[in-house]
Amino acid sequence: MARSHRRSRWLNRIFFALVIAAGLYGWFYGARNWRPDASAIEIASLAGGADWTDLVAGVLEDAIQIFQEITSQPRR
Repeated sequence: MARSHRRSRWLNRIFFALVIAAGLYGWFYGARNWRPDASAIEIASLAGGADWTDLVAGVLEDAIQIFQEITSQPRR
């Protein structure tokens, strides 16, 4: 039983390293290919006296719009 435990530990280490490598590759790929337009981010609630719920709602709404822009198919 001790041998299978050691073999399993090495497999866990290999798979963990592969997951970390895939995550890093995904991070660099996303950073290189997806650049949202910073001027498109507008939070109207920042202009006046708004409470924190309006601020959070505005930020989340803009985040959803940016996500939809990033994941949409390019127009031809």
